[in-house]
Amino acid sequence: MNKMTFPTKSPHVLIIGGGIGGLTLAQSLRKQGISFDVFERDLSSAHRDQGYAVGLYDLEGLFGDSLSDDVPPLTSTCHLLPLPLPSQVFFHLPGGRMMYVEDTPETPCIRANRARLREVLSTGVSIHYGKRAIRVDEDDEKVIVLFEDGTSATGDVLVGADGTFSSGIFPPFPSSFYLVDHQWLGSSLTWVDIVRPHVLKKSNDEILNPFPTTCVMGSCQLSGADMEQQMQLGYSSYVAIGPDFTLFSGVNRVHVHEDGPTTGDYYWLLSQNDETVGRHDHWLKTASQQDKLDWALKAAQVLEPKFRVTVEKTVAEGIKSNVAWWDAAYKEVPPVNRVLLIGDAAHPMTPIRGEGAIYAIKDAVQLGKVLAEYRGDGTDFSVLRSKLNECQQDMVAKGYESIIAARSTMANAREGKKTPVAWGHELRPVAELTPLPVRLT
Repeated sequence: MNKMTFPTKSPHVLIIGGGIGGLTLAQSLRKQGISFDVFERDLSSAHRDQGYAVGLYDLEGLFGDSLSDDVPPLTSTCHLLPLPLPSQVFFHLPGGRMMYVEDTPETPCIRANRARLREVLSTGVSIHYGKRAIRVDEDDEKVIVLFEDGTSATGDVLVGADGTFSSGIFPPFPSSFYLVDHQWLGSSLTWVDIVRPHVLKKSNDEILNPFPTTCVMGSCQLSGADMEQQMQLGYSSYVAIGPDFTLFSGVNRVHVHEDGPTTGDYYWLLSQNDETVGRHDHWLKTASQQDKLDWALKAAQVLEPKFRVTVEKTVAEGIKSNVAWWDAAYKEVPPVNRVLLIGDAAHPMTPIRGEGAIYAIKDAVQLGKVLAEYRGDGTDFSVLRSKLNECQQDMVAKGYESIIAARSTMANAREGKKTPVAWGHELRPVAELTPLPVRLT
């Protein structure tokens, strides 16, 4: 077994996962002068699609003073750039009611392109790519993580920042096969639980709950009048609520061309309540891309034509495979020794309230401050262990509240029982849409 050599300054922190949460923690530790290493299962930052835009609120307050001066401004990650438009999400509710959140001094928020955000948060951070964790061991002296390639790393603290589906599947199973946190090793099928099961002492099958929703996701590119119309419905994104489903449409990135119309990379997600979605014989398990598109097109027909554009402009090849929502509602976890969790690894949540990235950043900033209090100056590790445990329990409890709130958000919005929340702010009612303040043609 090959060994990696790392700095010996305590505490040395091993971060599993190079996403938003893991990189935010890395930046916090980097600023504090705490040694760390980031391990990412992808082969490079461009190895796979980095996902779509994420809504963040109050950037200054959210990240605090955790970022170094050489990190580019987070506002540079806005997915609408170079268009001079504020981030904005609209909810189009039954009966013609409309509510929205927009980036203003009173409701600061930004819709960040995920790839841009990860690039900014990678500033000055060396990431070990191609490192798929398959085992974690800890004792009173150290924690060791073993990787699929036979290497290992040793540290004082290990942080699982590897998301809801932490370790992925290798090699890939057919797209209709739903699995989480499992590995394919050697010539036989072997289930390997990674960081979250190590911490919770339960398998992911026992932890994760399939959210009772059938989801179909697609993407397309719009320009000209189509794009102007969609942006008027919500500069960044909008949610249209049908009789028994919800359609989210949003732009991920804008392309301004000198010799042609502005174009936008759009994506959409149509979700419908479905208590049978977790069954092995559910139709999504074997549905083709065309089957899924046909289902979405049929459902969307009850909406006004302007809300159907992104779905109707999508071809079968633009349908994403294997879309499902998962969450896990637990209020506390076993006492921390040397391994803990942040972000969706700690509190897996659906995207309904748009708070997954927000909580991952909050967790990372909070944990960074706790780790900064322990500098390896001879203090008994039990002091840090106690602080880490308090931090972990607090993260999980706060995440639990968001998860429970998300379970009823859409139903409450449809029935007008509660004011919806998006990007950390309550939505405000509006009587009518205003013309798009920029021309895209």
